Amino acid sequence: MSDYDVIIVGGRPAGATLAARLGQAGLRVLLLERSKMPSVPGASSPIIYASTMRLLDEIGADESAYACNTPKIRRMVNASEGMQTELRIPSLDGRDYAYAIDRARFDHALWENALRHVEGRQGVSVTDVLWDNHRVIGVVLGDGTHITADLVIGADGRFSLIARKVGAAEYDINEQYPTSIYYAYWKGVKKSSEPTALAFGQDFGVGYLIMDSADDTTVIAVEGQTELLNPEPGKVSEFYEGLIRKYPFLAEVIANAERITDVRGMRRVGNMYRQPGGTGWALVGDAYHQKDPIDGQGIYDAVFSAKMLAGAVFDWKRGDTLWGEALAAYDAAVRRETFAMYGSTLERVRGSLYAKTPTWAITPMRWLVQDPLTMERFGMMLTRQIDADRVMTPTLMIGAFLRGPLRDLSRFLDRESKR
Repeated sequence: MSDYDVIIVGGRPAGATLAARLGQAGLRVLLLERSKMPSVPGASSPIIYASTMRLLDEIGADESAYACNTPKIRRMVNASEGMQTELRIPSLDGRDYAYAIDRARFDHALWENALRHVEGRQGVSVTDVLWDNHRVIGVVLGDGTHITADLVIGADGRFSLIARKVGAAEYDINEQYPTSIYYAYWKGVKKSSEPTALAFGQDFGVGYLIMDSADDTTVIAVEGQTELLNPEPGKVSEFYEGLIRKYPFLAEVIANAERITDVRGMRRVGNMYRQPGGTGWALVGDAYHQKDPIDGQGIYDAVFSAKMLAGAVFDWKRGDTLWGEALAAYDAAVRRETFAMYGSTLERVRGSLYAKTPTWAITPMRWLVQDPLTMERFGMMLTRQIDADRVMTPTLMIGAFLRGPLRDLSRFLDRESKR
């Protein structure tokens, strides 16, 4: 007899939501987290949409807890390359808003929700996996304790220990457009008239994001080409603040503000999939699939993959399928949901941070990105109501290029009539 049916290493969104699903079904689950919550992970400055909240509803996670005192963002603005676009977040299940969540509060709420169904231990490090011939049968804790399980799941993030210990293969790796990201939370930032996520560019290869967050704070993030965001060791904070303060608009926004957190982030963000599992083990969340955060889809992917893995575990535990078949079905289901978005994300990174728009293309590009139907489709993609490869269809693009000149003409005539 194993000590548990499942051991999950990592208690952040993927691990906590997976544990809740498995525990609700009656499995004996041990959820392990090396940090003591509430605590903030080092590399995430997140936004969540209604698509994520719908998955959290399924496990009984309380929106009023994980989004406590967090403003609802209904407006997203992008001001780059001399043009501005505005997006109103489309409704899904009655939610027409997003949250720039406080990850400490969010992760802790999901952890507490999981503990209604499973056993959890915080401040516990896993140092190795246990093997019986070629099968993983448990984990080794930092104090030398051995704990066994029928299945060990790595939900331990981008630099997953479990993935390294089992030698998980990596697939679809993309290192063509390396990026780094740094962010911090501020108090006293000059705010817009309504809660907003504002993205804009200053210099080629670097972008900025300002989002209203919990407890009247504001998150300010900088993402760019890795070779451009290259602070000296030990001087990340000075580098980050220097980038912000040299931009007149941002300098004005934070003139009376105070940075209230350390600068966090990640150098050279990874883009890949890993092998979904093997004999006695599986991966979920960022341990399994990771990509650039430019479109704010990381938490959705984590909790979606947790749902799909839970289904695979149920099928295997009931004896409906062999474990290898269950893993293959899990991998296929997640790829169907995420692969088009993965390609779209990489293209967004290239277009936003690595490509300069030729002078001749600026006007047609403005027609495209300011087109109401284009922005509506982009919003539906962000909320996972349509696949990423269905946004920029030929019909939509032709229509945008036809409507653009008419909008320009209308604005010109309006200005002339007011003279």
